[in-house]
Amino acid sequence: MKPRRLAALIALTTFTLFGASQSWATSNAEALAVFAEAQAAFDAEDFSRARALFERAQAYGMEGPAIHYNIGAASYLGGDLPRAEKEFREVANTPSMAALAYYNLGLVAVDRRDAHDARDWFERAVQESPDHRLTELASRRLAELPEQRAPGSWNYYTRGGIGYDDNVALRSSSLDSAGSGNADSYGELLFAGSYSFGRWRVDTAAAALEYMKQHDYSQSSFSLGASRGFLLESWYFEVGAYGAQLSLGGEVFERNVAAGLQASHSFYGGSRLRALVRAASVQGKGDFEGLTGRRTEFGLFYDKSWRAWNFGAHTRAELDDSEDPIFETRWFQVGGEARYAFSPLWGFMASAALRRIGHAAPDDTQDDWNDNRATLQLGVTRALWKQAQLFVRLEHERNQSPVAGYDYDRNWIAASVETWK
Repeated sequence: MKPRRLAALIALTTFTLFGASQSWATSNAEALAVFAEAQAAFDAEDFSRARALFERAQAYGMEGPAIHYNIGAASYLGGDLPRAEKEFREVANTPSMAALAYYNLGLVAVDRRDAHDARDWFERAVQESPDHRLTELASRRLAELPEQRAPGSWNYYTRGGIGYDDNVALRSSSLDSAGSGNADSYGELLFAGSYSFGRWRVDTAAAALEYMKQHDYSQSSFSLGASRGFLLESWYFEVGAYGAQLSLGGEVFERNVAAGLQASHSFYGGSRLRALVRAASVQGKGDFEGLTGRRTEFGLFYDKSWRAWNFGAHTRAELDDSEDPIFETRWFQVGGEARYAFSPLWGFMASAALRRIGHAAPDDTQDDWNDNRATLQLGVTRALWKQAQLFVRLEHERNQSPVAGYDYDRNWIAASVETWK
């Protein structure tokens, strides 16, 4: 939380506490003593204890919007956004304190990273506040929000670059087979765009990776989908449906349609939790008809910002139920990432992931087996202009497998230019 926002909330809370104490003059002595203790804990920034004491004062008979406001303020500053929102919504039912409640509901929305709701609450505070101090604070918060996107606005991300891959086919170099140990340079192009209108969004993406010599391993993909977002308490949900087509060596090998649900929740201090589940119906093509079947994906992601650092951790899983056992896999992955903004121009990143892959036996002569894959990536970014950067990255992949053909090492390096809006 920004220090000035904390100071503003404390100032408003202290003002409200003073007014509230007058209306509670007839409360019993024990309730007033607990309330004074809660106020001292709040001033000392021991917000969890302050909330517990405010709740005890309420239990001893203190009633009205002011006690709800104090519980909400302590909850907000203590990181409990759902409880804070609940209490501030209760305060908003009292006309004389509604504008103050709207302002604080706007702060809650900002910490949930919901700029749309934050703007609505701050605008209501400006329109309905009789206090010029509160009007000024809400106006400042409005100015800090990102520009409101016009209805039907476009956003996009592009990447184009070159790279070198020392194991194109992901095969052991010790085997004498097609693609084993082959290295090649490549070029890549990627575009992802979205068109937003209200809570609806249409997404499209296209990507191509073209090897200079190993054309049979060149890849391309295209996808199109739509999603609808909505709020439920302190969670933001998106429900969507998508279709995709994937090609290898110039030939389509898979088409799929999928439906998914994603939920995200932001916490006090700049952290966020996101979960997703996606189910797809897969249709294999050509030599890959055995891919036909069902695919289910699960994911849990957590990210945290701290000063110039951004940290992320994830766990993912995928179940591929294919008609041909050779394509039937189960995998589970855990990983983490750290990014550091060294300066306005330069940034660094490092990520690591471990994946365990279960393969079904293709016939009765072989048992099921598991691979263990470790991936390490290092990268550096250099800003080119406001919404563009150079991204250079190096990755090492080690796949340990009891099956000789699947036991391999892979290294690649790439340099690309990224732009976005």
